[in-house]
Amino acid sequence: MNHTIHHGDCLDVMPTLAPGSVDLIVCDPPYGTMKGANLDTWSAATTQWDNAIDPVALFAACERVLRVNGALVLFAQEPYTSRMITQAYGNLPFSYRLVWEKEHFGNPLSAKKAPVSYFEDVLVFFKKYETNLRCPLREYSRRVKAFTRATAAQVERKLGHRGADHFLGCDAVQFSLPTRSTYEQLTIAYNLTAMPGFMTYDEMKHGEMTLPARVFNLPPGKRHKPNILKYARDREKYHPTQKPVALLEDLIQTWSNPGDMVLDFTMGSGSTGVACINTGRRFIGIEKEQRYFDIAANRLNNAAGQEVAA
Repeated sequence: MNHTIHHGDCLDVMPTLAPGSVDLIVCDPPYGTMKGANLDTWSAATTQWDNAIDPVALFAACERVLRVNGALVLFAQEPYTSRMITQAYGNLPFSYRLVWEKEHFGNPLSAKKAPVSYFEDVLVFFKKYETNLRCPLREYSRRVKAFTRATAAQVERKLGHRGADHFLGCDAVQFSLPTRSTYEQLTIAYNLTAMPGFMTYDEMKHGEMTLPARVFNLPPGKRHKPNILKYARDREKYHPTQKPVALLEDLIQTWSNPGDMVLDFTMGSGSTGVACINTGRRFIGIEKEQRYFDIAANRLNNAAGQEVAA
């Protein structure tokens, strides 16, 4: 099984990964809540790991490496939750939220200033469409549009409706296949069967179905998945914001399949990587803090029973 870890800043490393090469991103990015608490006992040096990543840069980097219909699953807390939801990338929109219910509260140093929190948000986003606009169906749409030599208004007048608009809008966000009836009308009106490489409607549908599917796996023997996830923290403590391996296994098994590639771009002590190894997924991890990178490398080597590529 292929597992790779990188020491560096995620915004520097992610551009080196192949576009569309990741099936699922599971990550606990820094929220900036420790620094924002203005606590005297926390210094700039001890909260290096808590520098919040700009959502715009984060979403752009994630959108590039994530495959079509792949999921981005992020842990968050307010006010970072609202920032992530409202600033979500257009092609990577927010879908829904789950809650991790903890048996402990975080940041005890702020207990005298505000109610303590026994939960964290789990935000789920899905990549919608091919942003480089080079997917096969868009290419075919371009050829159809060129063959007709007609504007959208001319096609509308000829067909008597606007049913072909989204199909012939090959570079638009709302690109989609027309109905079978509309495509047959378009074929007759512009003699598309004479076009080199003409595709029947069923051939187009097959091309659409070859795109990777959106994954959502229910727990074994269950007919639904609750949006409240109850998991106790791990006994071994490696990182201030460490997430339980069992919780990460749950998320990974829900939104990916065995053999899929999972990315954690701020892997901390490597818990996501351990969860990937335990569930038969491939893993890419990125961590900029040398101390935690070394801890993660050691944990992953032990979990995999061999040295993980770095």
